[in-house]
Amino acid sequence: MKPLVQRLGYMSVYATDPERVAEDTANNIGAREVGREGDSILMSSNQRHAEYIIHKGEANVHSVCGLEAVSPDAIDEVKRRVQAAGLEIVSDVPSRAAIQKSITFATSEGHVFEVHTPMPNDRPGRYAGPGLRPRAVDHVNFTAADPALWAHEMNASCGLLLSERTTGHEISWMRAADGRHHTVAVVKSDGAGLHHTSWEYHSFQDFKGLADALIPEDRRLVWGPGRHGAGDNLFLYFLNSADFLLECTAEMEIIHDDYMEPRVVDPGENLSNYKVVNQWGALPPIEWVDHFTGLAPESSHSA
Repeated sequence: MKPLVQRLGYMSVYATDPERVAEDTANNIGAREVGREGDSILMSSNQRHAEYIIHKGEANVHSVCGLEAVSPDAIDEVKRRVQAAGLEIVSDVPSRAAIQKSITFATSEGHVFEVHTPMPNDRPGRYAGPGLRPRAVDHVNFTAADPALWAHEMNASCGLLLSERTTGHEISWMRAADGRHHTVAVVKSDGAGLHHTSWEYHSFQDFKGLADALIPEDRRLVWGPGRHGAGDNLFLYFLNSADFLLECTAEMEIIHDDYMEPRVVDPGENLSNYKVVNQWGALPPIEWVDHFTGLAPESSHSA
């Protein structure tokens, strides 16, 4: 089975102070505001119409994850597979005028995904602001009470392929058609939510500027820099102003074989196997391990 999804399309969140989150995303991530629609702020770090969308809300919670389909016909196939898997179809109307076609569904634990045609590349590639420039929003790690079932549902509905998992399904990493080691991942938790959102940068040199940008705000890194074992990617983590955990990454492994057997690795007790979590040795702090961002109520899902 080949993936029906090409890559991560966009992320959307609710925030009690969306203006502050937008400012934080511009100053510390390097994306910029590209437009507003009602009480929503659209942000992008490249030519895509939008890749990070911030809504005004009563709490800081995750809303919808957009997944870019490999073709318009693939969206019809996702719809068929979602129905066959017994998952909930939330909408078959595109969430934004810039999206031509989509299907939005929910996993059994309530994570909402919009599989959509690509956002148009209608934004300038160069823009004013801080010098840091991410390539794009890169991947997302979710939390689930039953990560093995969650991974099965994402494979059954979108054809996402399992690249790697831990022996007890504590973490599973899944890739899309672009071959990157993971576009979505899932971490075992007591509840369904969001763990972190990752932005891709050009090189390790960018990480210095990212860390230095936190100093004037008297903020610190949560974990990193380091190099994950799963995915072989460089990483650095910090919390933004709304306590969303953000990862900055570079050099993600590319897997060209659609039929590769998933790797199964031992995470060690409490993620103590440094070969899996950080090849440079420093293990994740409890602040990273226990981090959790809730999901928006079903009635308020907005892209």
